[in-house]
Amino acid sequence: MTQILVTLNEEVTAKQVRKAIEQLRGVISAKVFRTKSETNQKTLHQQEFVKESLTRAFDELKSSQHGECKMMTDEEFMKELKAEGVA
Repeated sequence: MTQILVTLNEEVTAKQVRKAIEQLRGVISAKVFRTKSETNQKTLHQQEFVKESLTRAFDELKSSQHGECKMMTDEEFMKELKAEGVA
């Protein structure tokens, strides 16, 4: 079995190239691998969002247990997410 490494610039979509390669005779499979920097940025953004969400939820839970404020309803939570542009 022979493998070929193809590096693409940002102007060409990997999906289109993958489909074209799969149509060639003798191709067993074609896979798309992202560079570490792309994957890391997405992962870091997701981790940051989860950390902020959990911190906010924990702080809210602590304050509600001490009677400082009432718990946020799911509608209020979704409204806040939409206001932040997340949902």
